Amino acid sequence: MDKLKLASSSLGERLKTGSAQMTRLVSTKVRSILQPPTPESRMVDDATSDHLEEPDWGMNLRICAMINAEEFSGAEVVRAVKRKLSGKSDKGRRLGLDLLEACTSNCEKVFSEVASEKVLDEMVRVIEDPRCDGETRVKALELVRAWGESEDLKYLPVFHQTYMNLKTREIPQSSGDGNGAPMQYSLESYIDEQPMSPPERYPVPDSGLHGADNATFPYGYGIQSIEEKKEILEITRNSLEILSSILNSGSEPKPIKDDLTVSMFEKCKQSLPVVQRVAETTTDDEVMLFEALHLNEELQQIISKYEEMEAALSSASAPPENPHSAESDLPILETPHSAESDLPILETPHSAESDLPVLETRGETEMADSPSDEKQSSSGTQKLDFQKKEHDT
Repeated sequence: MDKLKLASSSLGERLKTGSAQMTRLVSTKVRSILQPPTPESRMVDDATSDHLEEPDWGMNLRICAMINAEEFSGAEVVRAVKRKLSGKSDKGRRLGLDLLEACTSNCEKVFSEVASEKVLDEMVRVIEDPRCDGETRVKALELVRAWGESEDLKYLPVFHQTYMNLKTREIPQSSGDGNGAPMQYSLESYIDEQPMSPPERYPVPDSGLHGADNATFPYGYGIQSIEEKKEILEITRNSLEILSSILNSGSEPKPIKDDLTVSMFEKCKQSLPVVQRVAETTTDDEVMLFEALHLNEELQQIISKYEEMEAALSSASAPPENPHSAESDLPILETPHSAESDLPILETPHSAESDLPVLETRGETEMADSPSDEKQSSSGTQKLDFQKKEHDT
């Protein structure tokens, strides 16, 4: 009985997963049909056309240059490449992987978009698809491994986690004509047999606040369709997970002021009122309403956590105030004590009294102290008066 319950539960989970994937695929197809193509998607279609026999590197590098010049949105280019990877054309998939590798190697804003748009999940589907040709699967495998082993991408754990999860999976053999490299047993055994060196340089993204502008929601607050709401919740969830993984990482100090962290924080702040609007306008879908409410609560928590960490970092980096050092920096000549010490000695009252004739002082002292010498003192005074009269005459 327990085995039957377990089997039914497992079947139900698979049905839910398949239904969710089918709904997402249908919504993506409908949205791509109804929405007009963007300049980014048109150029990506030209660069991954089935009529090309090999990659058009001139066009690929032109797309990279337009992303760096902010003429193209890196997020929109990544979405267009993701749609190519989900298609059925092996040539389009392979050319899409070549374009994606060129963008990640030459543009410093693309890695965060690859992580937030869940392009890695689509690449894993390409690797596990036995109907896909071996060359395309090997190309996707090489990129996943290179990104997963890159030290420069440790701040984005999704690359390493995807690579480690894929290593332990069973990879079915290609059902093609065997031109591509055979994939047997597990990915780990295949990697051991085929050592691949990662590219020389994978730059760390430098997505400032302008990167958040590229990822703003094109729908505004007038959200109507279910597909638009689902896409908004999915994109917001991806940004929330990236920011949460950065803040909860074991690295010290936390990269609070890093450009990617600031960009993800701005995206979460911009998404908060949009998610609240989704919750307010959803009345007939309890699952979506619950997801929107739960996501709104998580957004508030992660935003508060970031602001607290930012405030703690600012207070710790502020220089301490020392009033004693400020007083010690004052000039010595400006103090009242110093001004008095610089006065001339002759101007002091004590100095003026010290210049009186010693004879008069001593005479007065002796007259007061010894009456017996009164005559001698008076005779001395008379002599002085006589000399003075002679001098006057």
